[in-house]
This record gives sequence, structure tokens and C-alpha cells, in this order.
Amino acid sequence: MIKINSYKDVNGLIFGSSEVDAIAVFGEPVSRNTNRESERELHFSDFILRFDAISGGLREITLLPFCEGMINGDIVFWDDRFLQWLALHDKNLIEVLGFVLSLKVGVAISGFHDDDESEKAIHMFRYGDWDIFQKNMRPFNQ
Repeated sequence: MIKINSYKDVNGLIFGSSEVDAIAVFGEPVSRNTNRESERELHFSDFILRFDAISGGLREITLLPFCEGMINGDIVFWDDRFLQWLALHDKNLIEVLGFVLSLKVGVAISGFHDDDESEKAIHMFRYGDWDIFQKNMRPFNQ
């Protein structure tokens, strides 16, 4: 079970932690990758950890479909209930670059709002990661 506390930690691993610290918490990944933003990625069976290209610190976790998880003590559901849960916790959801974003909770989701099962994922990130996209942000209308 992956337990995330918004803007703080993943299973006790603090955002900003190193890859070495992540492996100490989660074990060896299934694979490692460097993405087009030059960020290191550790791929596990049902989640991905991403590390900042400059600092090397943990900046995001992506939960893949049906990963068992909790966010701030609440169980993650992989159906319409998750978007409803998010709307209960943040009345000011934003749409940007195809994601629904909650700056209050620190989550970006894909595939839930547009019924695109192939893109379904939950991305939890460190504080400030989406600030560079502010000019592209629009209120999300359900």
C-alpha cells in the first residue's frame, strides 16, 4: 500500500529525498529510465518515482491504475469516486495540459475526467511543481 501525505511524503520518504533513500524504502525498481526532461525515473510494478533533473530529489510519484494507495488517510478509488473525492477536498480544481489539478491537495490526475482509460493515473507532486504552468490554468468544469 502506498501512503501519501500531500506535499510531504510517500511511505515516509520525504519529497526531495534521493534515489538511494527511495530504494531503501521501496526496494529495487523493476526498471530505471531518464525521461525527456532529463529526470531520473524509478519504475515499480504499480507506481513510478520521478527525481528532479537538477537537484536529484524526489519530485513526484505516479500511481498507475489499480495501485493500492491512500492519500491523506483516504483510500484511492480507480473510478468516478476519485474525482468526486478530489472535488470534495478542493472546490477550485484546475484544468491544465489535459490534467485536472488540485493545488490544495497536490495532485494531478489524467484519464478520470475524459474517460480515457489508457491515460488514467494519479500524480502526487512536491510543492511548486506546477507553478510554471499558471498562465495555462483554467477552472475545471465537471
